[in-house]
Amino acid sequence: MKKKFLVTLLAVTMLAALFAACSKQTNGPSESTAPTSSPTEGTDPAAKKDPVTLNIRFFGNENGHYRDVDPAFREFEKRTQDTLNTKLNVVWTPVADYGTKHQLWMTSGEDVDLFVPWELTKFAKDGVLADLSEYFNNPKYPGLQKAFSEEYINDNKLFGKTYAIPITNSFMDMEGVWYRKDLLKKYGMDEISSYDDLYNFLEKVKENEKDMIPFGNYGNTAFFKLFTDINAQQLEGKVFPFTGQGNPKKNFVYVQIADDGKSVAGVAAYGDPASEWANFHPEYGLNYLMNQFNQAKRFNPFIPVDTLTNTTGTGKPEAAGYLTVGGFKGKEAEQKAKNPNAEIGFWPIMKNNQEMTPGTQSTDGKAWNFVARPANSKKIDRTMEFLDWLFSSQENNDLFTYGIEGENWEAVGENQWKVPDGVDPAKNYSFPGYQLTWNPTLTRIPAGLPEQIQQYTEYQYKPDTYQKHVLAGFTFDPEPVKNEIAKSNTVMDKYLPFLLSGFGEVEDNLAKMNKDLKDSGVEKIKEELKNQINDFLAQKN
Repeated sequence: MKKKFLVTLLAVTMLAALFAACSKQTNGPSESTAPTSSPTEGTDPAAKKDPVTLNIRFFGNENGHYRDVDPAFREFEKRTQDTLNTKLNVVWTPVADYGTKHQLWMTSGEDVDLFVPWELTKFAKDGVLADLSEYFNNPKYPGLQKAFSEEYINDNKLFGKTYAIPITNSFMDMEGVWYRKDLLKKYGMDEISSYDDLYNFLEKVKENEKDMIPFGNYGNTAFFKLFTDINAQQLEGKVFPFTGQGNPKKNFVYVQIADDGKSVAGVAAYGDPASEWANFHPEYGLNYLMNQFNQAKRFNPFIPVDTLTNTTGTGKPEAAGYLTVGGFKGKEAEQKAKNPNAEIGFWPIMKNNQEMTPGTQSTDGKAWNFVARPANSKKIDRTMEFLDWLFSSQENNDLFTYGIEGENWEAVGENQWKVPDGVDPAKNYSFPGYQLTWNPTLTRIPAGLPEQIQQYTEYQYKPDTYQKHVLAGFTFDPEPVKNEIAKSNTVMDKYLPFLLSGFGEVEDNLAKMNKDLKDSGVEKIKEELKNQINDFLAQKN
């Protein structure tokens, strides 16, 4: 399951077309101008088709993940009644129930035409998803052909076939720390540009702002992604974390690829002795891991004392916290609602993002999210014609992403958008584009971003920002060790919040974790992972 959908309501409302579902960076086709084809491209405008109803299943909670979406669906039906003649029956399932229910839909053969597959690899392997390969790079579907390049489709194949449509727009969502810039000025401090700067700022807040939380928690882990640099780790060190699930991903095995890129040089789990890390790049192996946890320990005095149990926050104002650049506008609005004088800044935590250096964003070319069609659907052509329409023009895509133009949103310039004056964003149309509409060729960014934030955002959309790492194209098949992984993830649920929030002694927590991981079968996971990667590299080379 992707983590990208777990964002605040306001962030979803303001930024439905920008960020990207958490913690994974991807690359894709070259940046291009949005297509300008007609609204019905891909269909014969003179031929009205027989009526059809597509059964579509999305996940989400009303007023949390989506809001007031039916008018846009009905507008689509109105615009295409003389061509596609397609009605949409969209059913939303709460996040807590979606995982179980979508497995039942697949096993029972329920009439579903389009859905979001959380168990993508398993569904593809079990044959419950249709192979959609023939619909891409196909002039009969010009909208899909323009929006999904051959490279983009190839990067997202499973077992050599297109079992799901990749859904992403920008190929990273720059990760960093937001902070109260007005407080920084109050203390006479310079802009935050290092962890020491952040520490000194949080220390000032703790000393002087007794009613504030210096650094807010992220669920039950305060320092999600802080003190790491996965781009340098993968591109410079050829070190990769694996097997985690959930949001944040609970990775617990590291793999070192040999310098020549032809084999696995080392595999180690959290808490393994130093001898297991001996073949790892010194900067990105054990030292990297220990620095992450030791820094969390150092910063622990600045977080809520009940971080491990109070996952929704304390309710007290915060001076800083984890944020992706895509969430900046929403965070700014949130803070100003609490304090009209609040001003926020953003510091990227990864070096290549700070410098906006080309070719330094690690990627495997995979999308963040996917939408798929069950193999038993009887309406495959009509479903793909709907998708062809959706991706055939900016206008069509905007309808689902932002709602009805003039009512829910307004265009600003060529590629920006805003909520119309007088419209309350908290009550306005909100659609989770990460489940259907996101695409690299059809993007808008929020209007009115600060100059620096706009530069960071534009950096995300540049094709030369990205570089594919040595394991691009590899997909780990967890089925042979699914029981061991399930047990290991339970172990991670128990210990990782302590380590990522700096509670307890690092060495003690790692030792206990390691014992439980071994009891859960982590050695079998390590061996399976090593074998699969070696097989992949042997075929690649």
